[in-house]
Amino acid sequence: MIKIFYATVALAALAAPANAQDGNWTGYYAGAELGAGFSRPGFDGPSSVGSSDFDNTAFIGGVYAGHDWQAGQFVYGGVANFDFLGFHDQNSSHIVTDPIFGGKTHSYNYDVTWVASARARAGFLASDQFLLYGTGGIAVARIAASSSTTGIFGGTDNVNTTKVGGAFGAGVEYAFASQWSLKTEYVHYLFSDVHVGGNGADQVTFKPSFGTLNFGISYHF
Repeated sequence: MIKIFYATVALAALAAPANAQDGNWTGYYAGAELGAGFSRPGFDGPSSVGSSDFDNTAFIGGVYAGHDWQAGQFVYGGVANFDFLGFHDQNSSHIVTDPIFGGKTHSYNYDVTWVASARARAGFLASDQFLLYGTGGIAVARIAASSSTTGIFGGTDNVNTTKVGGAFGAGVEYAFASQWSLKTEYVHYLFSDVHVGGNGADQVTFKPSFGTLNFGISYHF
């Protein structure tokens, strides 16, 4: 994933023409993005179930809008985005042998359906058309998790919640026309723990964490 990001940076830098005309990055912009998401939630539960059981890679897509100001070779501003995420039906289970009631199965499921963020971004113009930047801010995501147990004393606990967390990342943007630009951006999202399974020994914890590598096209007003 990181190799892909740096390779994109290198290719965009080579593509930037040396004789580019002076540009102005000040103003509003909006765009659409598409890419890949990499979900790596931590899991605290039975030792027979590992965090990697809930890892997932999926396509993502959404929209964004923002405003920039240019001061010399520096560009700063704010951006908001909304992306649908394909992290669905990540699940795992384990069987516990009970000497009285026989075996029972514990099953766990984890989902992230969308994420939105409001972030600051600031960067440096390597040329009039080529921007390198960092970004960070707050994020909101819809997260669902469940725990179910079969047997006489079995049951199901479902959590479907909207979590507030943080987002940070970096990107590159290339202005290929007077009002159009292309970007490549990696953003990592972190959220507080999600608990399912009640308050007893059956409780498990998910630690939501995922990254997105987006390719977007923007129109500058």
